[in-house]
Amino acid sequence: MTIHPPRKYNYRMKTYSTLVLSPRDHQGFYKAAGDFIPEDLEKQASEHVNKERVNIIYPFYQYGTYPRYAPAETQYYIPGSSIKGALPDIGTEKGKPSLMVDDIRVKSEDIQLYHLQKVQNISKEDTPIEVAEFFPNVAVEMLRADSEYSGELFYVGSKSNTKLKHEPELYFREADQATRTKLEQLVQRIKGMSDQVKKEEDQLILSELRKNVQAILNEPQADSSNNFLLILGGYKGLMLSAISIRDDYNSAVYLDKTKRLPHGLVQLTLEHSSV
Repeated sequence: MTIHPPRKYNYRMKTYSTLVLSPRDHQGFYKAAGDFIPEDLEKQASEHVNKERVNIIYPFYQYGTYPRYAPAETQYYIPGSSIKGALPDIGTEKGKPSLMVDDIRVKSEDIQLYHLQKVQNISKEDTPIEVAEFFPNVAVEMLRADSEYSGELFYVGSKSNTKLKHEPELYFREADQATRTKLEQLVQRIKGMSDQVKKEEDQLILSELRKNVQAILNEPQADSSNNFLLILGGYKGLMLSAISIRDDYNSAVYLDKTKRLPHGLVQLTLEHSSV
């Protein structure tokens, strides 16, 4: 079986909402250990963060290790694996198509600290559902909404693959459709919990969340363009991590409270470059 040389693609990525990418092997920065003081948070904290209350900071992906919290000196990045992980399994067997995605360097000024916002009490039938901070003493570094970055990926296909000229578009198109199905699950779940939401402010937040997601779903789909809708990173909840045949299962719902959208919602535009 003949293997083609890698085809290089450029892509552009825009974040609709804040993106959470925290390395699993990082234990975080702790105020009690002297890793930071409230003044260290001045430039990175979003307007809703209570800097005096923050005791723990969970960082965005970063190259190297740092003895204390110093965002201006930190080299942040989006791992290529996080983008590849949003795609259907391509496989790694010899002779099979393969995809390699390079990391994207991120400017420190595009990283901000936020409190996590969660829809609480979804699984408690007799308790009002509300939108509230999740672990209010924790701040999480996130990539800002409306950030734009460019990256590169490399696709290797086999000669026997007649769809070579259209890939990796096919993988991104499949991921786009899966993202839309997951978002539709979220819209339906929000509709189903409306009677359990008592506070007017929370009703408004969830109503706007549903409308904003629906507006994105109403945009042109990937079969007519090279724009693909993906969900990246963490704090998605089960509902946005898998497609379910049930519409009544309980799942954590986290949201970008400012944008009224789930975390990690991005548009990726794929561009051909060279062989």
